[in-house]
Amino acid sequence: MTRCSSAVKSLPAVMAVVMAAFVTIMLQGCGNEDDDKEQQDVTETVTPIEQDVERVTIEDIRPSEVVGYDCDDSSGMTPDKRFWCRGLKDWKENNNFQADNTSARDEFIESWKLGSLDAMQGRTPAIDNLQSRPIAANGYESGYIGVLDAQGIIEYECTEGEETDNEYRDRWCEAAAAYNASRQGDPTNAILKNSYISGYMSGRAIALTLPTSMESLFGGDGPKDAGKSAIDEPEPGSPKAILVFHRGFTDGFQAMIDTVRESVNQVMEQMQNMPGMDGMPPGMDGMGMPGMGDMPPGMEHMMPPMPEPADSGE
Repeated sequence: MTRCSSAVKSLPAVMAVVMAAFVTIMLQGCGNEDDDKEQQDVTETVTPIEQDVERVTIEDIRPSEVVGYDCDDSSGMTPDKRFWCRGLKDWKENNNFQADNTSARDEFIESWKLGSLDAMQGRTPAIDNLQSRPIAANGYESGYIGVLDAQGIIEYECTEGEETDNEYRDRWCEAAAAYNASRQGDPTNAILKNSYISGYMSGRAIALTLPTSMESLFGGDGPKDAGKSAIDEPEPGSPKAILVFHRGFTDGFQAMIDTVRESVNQVMEQMQNMPGMDGMPPGMDGMGMPGMGDMPPGMEHMMPPMPEPADSGE
């Protein structure tokens, strides 16, 4: 049921990012806390509790007590009639559609209902249990995917280590791999995966905007910005999808911090080996400051105006 850097390019760009982070730290001050506290502004990770849910099987595909509805008649549009007519619409568009086969129609619609309900409740799809009944499998898949489409859930086919010209897709695949590694849910559960990925993407972005997260790059935590935290902790007893979102947020937040720190280290090592660059840039000696490679996404607009060099002839 599938729906689905690097070398420094220019020294000015590198220095722009280094200076941006440096100015931020100088304006706010550097703390002396240990590195292991750098996550204090991020919500604590809460592992969702798996609930035992019966999976849909062939035995669940029973003939409906309702013979059918006249879907051309908009009167008396009860919830059941509305649901049934939506399934009928998908049946008519299905490759297995048989105009005069009411038995096949009812099997498709009943399966369609179960697929829709499973997706609405965030359950892992059970289509593998229906493979012996192609019409039931098609109905279930159509109902499940219909909910994903209605919620605007996007999925991509990902290959490990592949980079494309679509930045969002690459970051989506990064988050999807993190979801699979987190064991927060079945890899085929697009509902939970989407919740985790939404949190992961948000955490990456917030890591670049929260001052204290940038301070952690320099080996210590600075003062909090008016007590602002990265995100509120989830309420006790929150639904699984919410807990998964928060886990994704925490993982994405830390991933961005690690990415920036690694880039800083790479560039500072390269700068120290460049002709005329003996050690740290002027004014940064003794800061214990790692350096930067290619700017992570979103940081290219963070650079402050660079001062003009002093005229040595005056």
